[in-house]
Amino acid sequence: MTQEAEGKAAAFTGPSHGEFCWTEIASGDSDKCKAFYTNVFGWKFKKSNASDGEFAYDEFSTNSATDYPAGGLYQISPAMGGEGELPPPHFLTYVAVDDVDEYAAKAAELGGNVIKGPDDIPNTGRFAILSDPGGAMFAIFKMNEDGGHNG
Repeated sequence: MTQEAEGKAAAFTGPSHGEFCWTEIASGDSDKCKAFYTNVFGWKFKKSNASDGEFAYDEFSTNSATDYPAGGLYQISPAMGGEGELPPPHFLTYVAVDDVDEYAAKAAELGGNVIKGPDDIPNTGRFAILSDPGGAMFAIFKMNEDGGHNG
């Protein structure tokens, strides 16, 4: 995610407001899913420091030329469900915003729902999980100033 500027590579500055920036896979069997996506698409997985040791979180890259992470994969566990039912395995798309707290509140004012957050992701940034007025879920994200991850 660099740009050529006068023959020199410009540093990655992070995603811009409104851009899709991360895809997360919540899995019922993370080992089988990692093998599946590796064999079907050639994705590469590596352990991440984004969970701060609370649970296993693997980042995946989809571009063999850069190995820059495009998303993450984790195992759904009972601890994540609280007292409610566990969510089914799913993909969750993240959209970059300039201020997570502000845009979570704005989404709620406009008929969306705040499902989780806003909250911090260790070593990465801040996020919230929302749903639009029709019920479709997505997450919003703001990267740490030091760059963190790609989302």
